[in-house]
Amino acid sequence: MITKKVSKRTLGPIFIFFFLSCLPGFLKESNTQNSQVDSSSTFEILQDKIDSVLHPEHNQDPGLLKLLAGGDVMFNWGIRDTIRKHGEIAPVEGLRALFNEADFRMINLETPVVASKTEESKKAYIFTAHEKDLNSLKYLGVDMVFLGNNHSFDHGQQGMSETLDILNKNNILFVGAGKKLPEVLEPLNLNLKGSDLRIHSVTAIAEQTHYATTTRSGVAPFLFPSLRATFFEKNISPKNYPTPVRIVSLHWGVEYSPFPTSDQRKIARSLIDSGVKIVIGHHPHIPQGVEVYKGGVILYSLGNLIFGSRNSYLNHNLIAILHIRNNHLERVELVPIFGKFQKEDHKIRPVTGSEAREFLHEISVLSAELGTKLRVEGDRAFLDLPTNSTLTPVSKRKR
Repeated sequence: MITKKVSKRTLGPIFIFFFLSCLPGFLKESNTQNSQVDSSSTFEILQDKIDSVLHPEHNQDPGLLKLLAGGDVMFNWGIRDTIRKHGEIAPVEGLRALFNEADFRMINLETPVVASKTEESKKAYIFTAHEKDLNSLKYLGVDMVFLGNNHSFDHGQQGMSETLDILNKNNILFVGAGKKLPEVLEPLNLNLKGSDLRIHSVTAIAEQTHYATTTRSGVAPFLFPSLRATFFEKNISPKNYPTPVRIVSLHWGVEYSPFPTSDQRKIARSLIDSGVKIVIGHHPHIPQGVEVYKGGVILYSLGNLIFGSRNSYLNHNLIAILHIRNNHLERVELVPIFGKFQKEDHKIRPVTGSEAREFLHEISVLSAELGTKLRVEGDRAFLDLPTNSTLTPVSKRKR
């Protein structure tokens, strides 16, 4: 018989497991909270509780808000094959602990959510998700989705209406799409852990018929100068000060390019000049560098999150955790996520070890070309901001 010595470190989680399982009402409360996710097991729930005990630093600071931002999400191709074989949770099971670190979680939902295909477009790629697919997002605790992108309207006005209804039904907030143009440009206003947030979602990549107008539904546009001017005037003008933490999700850029264009850099900087604190980019399907400009942070592209493409252009991707305290952005934490070509099952997980460090070195080089230095520690990269980096109204800035 072969025996294996159990270390004190192993006994700790085992003891906590049985201790928590004996607490009155523990399982009842946990099962109630997770009842919407069919694939959640008692063991997974207990794992989360054990993790919160073993890692008390997660979300314990009452004044520190951690916002998690992820890239493009859709459920076709390799993700759909994995869901058919293993269920909705399988592609994202390896991400749960990471998502649990955050207080609020946001992703770019690049697909309509409909009961059946109703596409009106003749686009080369039309994405489709079903309500059950949202189980993967609920398993991760996703709170909000960006809809300002070039696929939210893949199934026309009927698909857009159905998507919004299904998101509401599943208690998932959204921004960047709606029934008419004034509505889709409105930010999502939140107050979390003492910080005021204004979150926008717009796209510079979409067919013209997909943009919302004053008479039809669609996505929030950010493409032509006149539309950009409307965006600035309505949501980001100096008259709206004192400004909370303003975040803009922007769907833009060149697919599979590791570099932002000069036009993107001008747009991003103009957003920061106008009071935006954080720009979150996506669409290229691979990550790009990070730039700090006048105390604001520009994440040009996080890459994909849940996508399932099968091509040789893919790289690993990024999840950003934004540390905010009292309306001040203190730190940006970058976590590498597996995103390279997978022949079989598509299962996303954090990248660790030497593979993480090599990838983060690539991101550091790309960021250095944008004038920004990242600090790599272990399997993550960090960007620390000055604690006094407050926003100053444009009218008071030196020209």
